[in-house]
Amino acid sequence: MERLNLVTGATGFSASHVIRELLGRGEKVIGTDLPQALEDHTRTPVLARIGLDLNHPNLTLVPANLLEPESLAPLFENKITHLFHTASLYDYSAPLDRLRKINVEGTKNLLEYAKKADLTQFIHWSTCGVFGKPYSTRSRGKVNTPFDEESPSPKNTPFGAKAPAGTHLVNAYSVSKWEQEQLLWKAHREDGLPLTVIRPAPIYGPGSTYGQCGLILLIAHGGVPFIVKDGKNYLNASVQVEDLAQFALYISDRLESIGEDYNVTDGSILSQHEFMHLLALVTGRRLLNIPLIPCGFLRITFLLFVKGWMFLERKFGIRRLRMFEPQSAEYLGSSYWFSNRKSLETGFRYRYADVREGIMETTIWLRKMGWLYIQDKKLRKEILYAKLPVQK
Repeated sequence: MERLNLVTGATGFSASHVIRELLGRGEKVIGTDLPQALEDHTRTPVLARIGLDLNHPNLTLVPANLLEPESLAPLFENKITHLFHTASLYDYSAPLDRLRKINVEGTKNLLEYAKKADLTQFIHWSTCGVFGKPYSTRSRGKVNTPFDEESPSPKNTPFGAKAPAGTHLVNAYSVSKWEQEQLLWKAHREDGLPLTVIRPAPIYGPGSTYGQCGLILLIAHGGVPFIVKDGKNYLNASVQVEDLAQFALYISDRLESIGEDYNVTDGSILSQHEFMHLLALVTGRRLLNIPLIPCGFLRITFLLFVKGWMFLERKFGIRRLRMFEPQSAEYLGSSYWFSNRKSLETGFRYRYADVREGIMETTIWLRKMGWLYIQDKKLRKEILYAKLPVQK
């Protein structure tokens, strides 16, 4: 049977790279996204600059909404063989009920069709955030030991568990992704869904203005003037989006990957302090080093500051910098380290195994887009203050 790929969240960050790679291999793709996303012409030039042609003869774009089950039916009138489920609400400002509605209930609706389809493989985008808060000396557990696929996760934890054993989920987004992944493993065990789960570390690369790319833009425009020296004691994790997309395609060619989960992260071991200084270096900014203040104290202070700003935003319409979010603050003071050994054992090789090279190329791309040093105040506000959530 001829391979036909369905990619959800088609105009989103990860999905657009997956579609480009699939088309580059000569494969047929059905891309689906919200109607307003497919009609958003401001996104078209961005997709063109990453090499994705929305008018490619092998690409069919079909509007659908995960929250409207009837809109999904036309997608499965085609003989889909491979489903890449990247669509999720990725917004660290969103409340848990909204995240659950889209990420959990929306996936449940998709599953009802996927279970009836004769799929060869269902490749799901999860997140390394499902491993929860890293162990610390206080927990008397494993300290500075990377999470691997044997660590407690939705795959190896009983369905209905609220969090991984021995730790807790850091924020609402991770909770929604934990519950989302639980649904899929349940469908794999009980209904034979040919599931493969990939868990990316924080993603960066051409095509994004959020997450780590949002940090690059924020630093470039002077939004982060300092970093606490205590950041030297906490690890940072990353993966370049092209590596993530290429791994997803690589694993979709291997039936032995069905029923497996994979952490997808580069091999860099960089502290949060080093990472932030790297972003400052490539954008031509200088960060002040603040001594004595621990990251834990900074997390609490930043969280209170952001919540206060959110109140002002709701009450008086004072726009908040997009990257100033409560759930982002929860990551401060934790050392994130994930093992990519299992992904490497498949034979896959990361092009950007060193985050320094990937960040350099991403910064060059952002500069070519005209986003690094923006003189136009209106455009700068759209980049730094935009409220619209970004889909992975």
